[in-house]
Amino acid sequence: MSFSTEQSNSPVKLYLVDDHLVLRQALAEALGHRGKYAVIGHTGSSNELLNQSPNFKADVIVLDFSLPRTNGLEVLNELRRRGIDIPVLIMSGDESGRAAKAAIQAGAKGFVPKQAGLSEMEHAIDEIVKGGTYLSPSIASPTNGAKGSESCVSSAVLSNREREIMVLLANGKPNREIGKLLSISVRTVDTHRSNILKKLGFKTNAELVKLAIAEGWVTT
Repeated sequence: MSFSTEQSNSPVKLYLVDDHLVLRQALAEALGHRGKYAVIGHTGSSNELLNQSPNFKADVIVLDFSLPRTNGLEVLNELRRRGIDIPVLIMSGDESGRAAKAAIQAGAKGFVPKQAGLSEMEHAIDEIVKGGTYLSPSIASPTNGAKGSESCVSSAVLSNREREIMVLLANGKPNREIGKLLSISVRTVDTHRSNILKKLGFKTNAELVKLAIAEGWVTT
């Protein structure tokens, strides 16, 4: 990983995170040729991003939605937990409205599909730098199957542990039994349940069951 020096024309400083080296090298080169961007670093590791983030001054982090052993939303949540408020643009191979809404709910400032052209990526970055948000028109289009805000709710916003607990709750397991199964306290289960409901915008376990069925985790 290498860092470029700050240029006199103050380019927009970007940090790229994607586990495909060829993709991020190509994106770094393409954006660099535009003349107004400087890729100050890139990595395929979420841990490296989290370790490096306190030490670099990026204007925008371009973050892959799916990373090995984690996902971009968990990384985004961890950045915010550590007090790092650099705006994040999510890239994803998933063009569904559900994935996009999950990213925005988690605090991303933009969402673009990996199939997007360079001009759209540039536009998204520029909108975020100006303090706005960007959602790709291909995502927002009704032809993508989004039929309302409820259908866009996605479990992708949850951590792995939260998804595990959500499945158990959706299967009717009481908190005490979940605690025993996962070797955690009932209070910890209660805390996770509260966080799950908050992240999803739900109020009851019945709503969790409905989403779990939609995700294919629970059969009726």
